[in-house]
Amino acid sequence: MRQNVKAGRTKRKLRPGKRRGDDDGEELESKSGIGLHWYIFSLSILLVTGLSFLNFLALPDARAHSLLSAVLIRKKAAISGDPHSDPGLGGISDEERLALLKAAEEALQAPMPIVPQSPPVLPAAPLPTSRVESAAPDAKSGSSGRSVLNSLRGRSQAAASGHPAFSLKDASLHGGAMVFSGDAWLWLVDRGDADELTFGAWIFLPKVPDTLFPFSSESMKTIAATKASGCSPSSRGWAFFVHEWSTTNRQLRLSWSDDNSGCHEIYSESVLVPYDRWVLVGFSMSKSENRASIVVDKHLAVDTTLGLGKYSRQGTTLDVSQASVMRRSLAMEQGLHLGAHQPSHGNDFTQSHIFIGYIGDVRLLTYSPDPIALEPLLAAPADDLLQGKRGVPQSAVAVLMQPRYGLQPVNLRSGVELELRHATGGASSASLGVVQASATPTHPLLVNSPAGSESQPGTTLDPAELRRTWPADWLTRFSADELLRSQREADVWADEVRDAMRHTWKGYRARAWGHDDIQPVRGAPKDWCRMAITMLDGLSTLWMMGLKDEFNDAAKWMENNPLPAQGSHGLHSLFEINIRAFGGLLSAYSLSSQSVFLQTAKRLGNNLLGAFGTPNGIPKSTVDVGTGAAGKHSWNANVVLAEATTLQVEFRYISHVTGDNRWKDAADKAMNTVLKAANGRGLVPIYIRSDSSSQTGFSGGKISMGAMGDSYYEYLLKQWIQSGKKEDHLKNAWKKAMQEMMDRMVVTTAGGLKFVAELDGGRTRNRMDHLACFVAGMLMLGSRTLPKHEVDPRWEPFAAELTRTCYEMYARTPTGLSPEYVTFDLGAAQGHDMNIPNDAPHNLLRPEAAEAVYYMWYYTGDPKYRQWGHQMFAPFLKYCKTKFGFSAVSDVRRKPPPMRDSQESFWLAETLKYFYLIFSPRNTLNLKEWVLNTEAQPLRMWSD
Repeated sequence: MRQNVKAGRTKRKLRPGKRRGDDDGEELESKSGIGLHWYIFSLSILLVTGLSFLNFLALPDARAHSLLSAVLIRKKAAISGDPHSDPGLGGISDEERLALLKAAEEALQAPMPIVPQSPPVLPAAPLPTSRVESAAPDAKSGSSGRSVLNSLRGRSQAAASGHPAFSLKDASLHGGAMVFSGDAWLWLVDRGDADELTFGAWIFLPKVPDTLFPFSSESMKTIAATKASGCSPSSRGWAFFVHEWSTTNRQLRLSWSDDNSGCHEIYSESVLVPYDRWVLVGFSMSKSENRASIVVDKHLAVDTTLGLGKYSRQGTTLDVSQASVMRRSLAMEQGLHLGAHQPSHGNDFTQSHIFIGYIGDVRLLTYSPDPIALEPLLAAPADDLLQGKRGVPQSAVAVLMQPRYGLQPVNLRSGVELELRHATGGASSASLGVVQASATPTHPLLVNSPAGSESQPGTTLDPAELRRTWPADWLTRFSADELLRSQREADVWADEVRDAMRHTWKGYRARAWGHDDIQPVRGAPKDWCRMAITMLDGLSTLWMMGLKDEFNDAAKWMENNPLPAQGSHGLHSLFEINIRAFGGLLSAYSLSSQSVFLQTAKRLGNNLLGAFGTPNGIPKSTVDVGTGAAGKHSWNANVVLAEATTLQVEFRYISHVTGDNRWKDAADKAMNTVLKAANGRGLVPIYIRSDSSSQTGFSGGKISMGAMGDSYYEYLLKQWIQSGKKEDHLKNAWKKAMQEMMDRMVVTTAGGLKFVAELDGGRTRNRMDHLACFVAGMLMLGSRTLPKHEVDPRWEPFAAELTRTCYEMYARTPTGLSPEYVTFDLGAAQGHDMNIPNDAPHNLLRPEAAEAVYYMWYYTGDPKYRQWGHQMFAPFLKYCKTKFGFSAVSDVRRKPPPMRDSQESFWLAETLKYFYLIFSPRNTLNLKEWVLNTEAQPLRMWSD
């Protein structure tokens, strides 16, 4: 009897088209012999049940119908033959029943909106509102199995596509917001973990290109945490962050640890954190109820008891119901990190995953509400929580923080201020601002260029103008559409480089103005010859990038602070002062015609001539820019080949524009002395004997296209080009050297890499400096400027292969940054034939590989070189950028690489300039009119 009644109730409950009262009436009429008191008792039960059901529907959960329908549909969708199958669905096949069951599961994954509670009581700027319409199916609609299936399918697709599905009310952020830029975060000493826990905050996630991410914020963006990143069970606590590791997929994830793993994570694949909009996010965890929930933008996106969302354990996806919160390990240490994971041992800040964006109205409770009440609790006014309202005991309120503009962030509950922590470890290396809440804040990493610059990057040409810049041979190899797409893609990258230059200049201007260099981490000035080297070396790059305000600002400073200052400046490298300061001044004059640069160059040049008072004309290696005194290197009695022969392009130019041949005559004497000593040889050793005799010879047998030899060969070619291609003895000396280089120094590994080896006393050393990458550009320049019948057909193919090798010097390291030099294993297979010696892992921000890529792109137009260029440039932004510039790093094999807190001026003069030229239209610099000195300072050619 009891079994028959149960079956009858099941049938009546699911019979379509019948009201509950109608079914019950029919059933009661069919029963005879039952007393009146049973009728009254049964009606009472039905009344209570009905009221309870209506109360369930009235809960502040707009998805309650869907939850109920999903439960019922699961029962409906049982395979035929199951004793719990619904006879009313007899017309549906087993395949359709399976699909219906899957749809029910998808319904449970769809977002659950929560009706917002009372508006905030604290003043704040209004936030954007999100208004959407409901598409939830109704379990009571009486629709057939197929129509329910279609409805759920549509709803699931809408959720997966990111389309909102419910109507929301307005909401506002309480107080202000803290600005995080990926390099600093806040730490609070107060309690940050408990068995029962609820956390919430308003966040604004700006769409920042990943190329701008600092090393301490590579992918994941941490909102708050008490644990360190990683899967070690020793990393106890929890972490709440945006983006799955190594992605920017906008998933909001909650991670925790237990005794077996530090990588238990729950998340939603369909409810994502939007870019460029304020959203309320939060979570709750309950050990007593073994439950965890996540709210995203008023959607209950994950709940382990309701089957919402996904669960991952050490990278393996499991059913969300398998997530065990009751076993989670609480953080061992007191405190809460806001905007970062707890730093790893050894301060590996790349694992801190520091937030980029805005965070406001933070709250942490040692209390876990029902999932339905989670969002209203997170949105409740702070006063309500402090006063014990909303059903939360006052003692459970651990953290309440509503940042105020101009005030230090403080926990309103305890009165304790939050401490600022830095990824670089330096006291002045980062800052964290508090700003007034804004509906559309502009993040500092996305700030546009300041008003007043006279021109924008050379990326504004219309298609017709752009086509006029392409050589005819480009169009024989690539279509106009390919070249146009390449430029439009590179436009963005050119802006990135220009922004990097502006950032570099801003740091120098703020912290080291008028000094030689800056320590970019500490923001401290540094001098060696007291000639404002960074300023002079960077002038031409400012001009070419259209940063004329900055350029003119420097010119004004020089007018008020004449260089060189009177008195001794000490003995310093003639070579470095010539290519950086002298060359920078002459280039600034050649570009702008402003007399202050030429007058300063003349004063400096007069003192540089003091180094040439030798019998054979080979200049001394060091000079005092203030007095003209000169001397030898303290570390080597010989003269370095490149230092004596990398003066001529600059000295000849100043003689040309002033009519004073003192500089040209001095430089030519030195070059002619070296050529005479070479005695017809193309390749010569890197050291020149220095004695009182007028007879000059070479010392040792080391020959290199890298350090100390490189620019001798470069200036043979560029002197010939600079003065109208008339001095054939220079061109012929260069051709002889290139022939011998191709015959004796070019080596290929079994893996296919071609490089320029070093020669040392007849022995070949299979290593190559980053400096030697310039050879590729030099070969392309020579190939396209010499008469065609004089061009060696090996030059251009080798230039392309050498450029690829130099690109691989970047691409094969963990950071994407090149080491100082590499060695080659000639017999190793592809991908294993290049090695980084232990004395070479540093990167000094050198330019030569970018120089090679620029010349290859300039002469071939191949879009791949721009792709390579961007892949090489992006790691500089990620790993080298500091608050005050860009720093050299100590080991490109480590992530992040340790910073050396040094920034050579060639970063501005060469590296940034070459990258900018790679991405800008070809006519940004016309190589038929300008020759670049070895510091990439453009000087106008002449033909008289």
